[in-house]
Amino acid sequence: MDLPTILLILAAISMGATVIAGLVALRSAREARTAIFPIVKEEESSRARRARVSILVWIAITAILLGGWLASLQLASVENTPLDSTVESGQPAETGVVEFATQPLSEDQPGDVDVSPTKTALTSQSTPTPPRVTTPTPVPATSNPTPTAAPTPVPSSPTPTSPPRGPAPVNAQLGPIEFSTEIGSPIQAINPGTVFPGGVKIYAVYQYSGMQNGVTFSSIWYLNNVEVARDERPWEWGLQGRSFSFLLPPGEGQYKLELYVNDTLLTTGSFEVR
Repeated sequence: MDLPTILLILAAISMGATVIAGLVALRSAREARTAIFPIVKEEESSRARRARVSILVWIAITAILLGGWLASLQLASVENTPLDSTVESGQPAETGVVEFATQPLSEDQPGDVDVSPTKTALTSQSTPTPPRVTTPTPVPATSNPTPTAAPTPVPSSPTPTSPPRGPAPVNAQLGPIEFSTEIGSPIQAINPGTVFPGGVKIYAVYQYSGMQNGVTFSSIWYLNNVEVARDERPWEWGLQGRSFSFLLPPGEGQYKLELYVNDTLLTTGSFEVR
């Protein structure tokens, strides 16, 4: 039995006691007025006074119990009120922070990668803003790479604004993709895998060859088959080399990365965040 029910029962008992005290006071007052013997009159008058005092006491107790009952109902209502906002059906909730970086990795840089990320906090909205993604920072075979500008995020279901770009160059190749939480120099995945814990940055490392400057390069990330981020830009890093992209996953689930050149899907890779 919960607290509001107990308080309501006690308040009802207190109200009943108040009614009984009122009946006793009325009867004693009537007996005091009609009694013949002085001692009986005095006794009934005293009893009527005690009954009136009891009425006041029981009224106060009833008021306290009813007040406690109302307060417990309000408290239970507050505790049962959901605190988290909901997300419109069909749109993924944004619960994390995604980073992107434009600092290149050169073959002349020994040791681990030093990236300076810019963080963008994501909040749940009725129309969520997709997270930003990393841009490729390749190392061409013949020269050092040039830093690229930060990508501009686009909606998760974009409406094409340009005509079809056609297929990729005949000899263009990307991949295979290796996923890891660390990369070394020259660009390589350290301890690659397919299952990672939450809250860590995931790097996607891949080779490329047969590329042409000016073709459109796109990287699209999916969580449970729902697009969560993409980057699209003209290619400007030469014929062949190695590149990487990275993402801070916004939640647990099955992730997939697709790499396009023009309108051709050249390679894809997947991993899981638990």
